[in-house]
Amino acid sequence: MVAFEVVLRGYDRRAVDALVRAVEAAAGDRDRVAAAVRAAGPLPVVLRGYSPVQVDAWLAASRAAEPDPGSGSGSGPGPGPGPVWAAAVELPIVLRGYRPAETDALLTLVAGAIASGDAARRADALRAIGDTRLPVAFRGFDRAAVDAWLDRAARQLRAG
Repeated sequence: MVAFEVVLRGYDRRAVDALVRAVEAAAGDRDRVAAAVRAAGPLPVVLRGYSPVQVDAWLAASRAAEPDPGSGSGSGPGPGPGPVWAAAVELPIVLRGYRPAETDALLTLVAGAIASGDAARRADALRAIGDTRLPVAFRGFDRAAVDAWLDRAARQLRAG
C-alpha cells in the first residue's frame, strides 16, 4: 500500500485507500486504471486527509508507468509536463501564507517555462517572478517555501 502524508486539508483517506487498491488491482492495465479513477470520481477533501499533491503525483505516475502501446519499447511514455512539477513542489499550508490561486498560477507559468526550451517563455517567467507580488491569505502556502522554490527556479531560468 502506498503511504501518503496526512495534512490539514487533504483527500479523504478511505476514498484514497479504496482508489489505491483498485489501481493496484488493475496491474498496469490502462483501461482498468482509467475505469478505477472514473469510478472514484472527484476525491472529497476533508479536514485531515492525504496530501493532494502526493496523491495527484502518485496517480500521474501510475498512469505514466503503464506501457505505451505505440512505442514498442515496453517502458512507459515519460510523465507529461503537467503534473510532474507538482510532485517536486511540496508546499505546506500555513496560517498566513501566499494565496493558493495566485501562487499556483505563477508556479504553473514558471514550471512550464522551465520545461520548455523557448527562450522567450523563460524570459517572461523570469520577469513574472520579479514583478509578481503574491497576496497573503489567512490560509495559504508557506511563504518561505514558495520564495525558496522561486529562487531556485529563477537561477535555473537564468542558466538556460
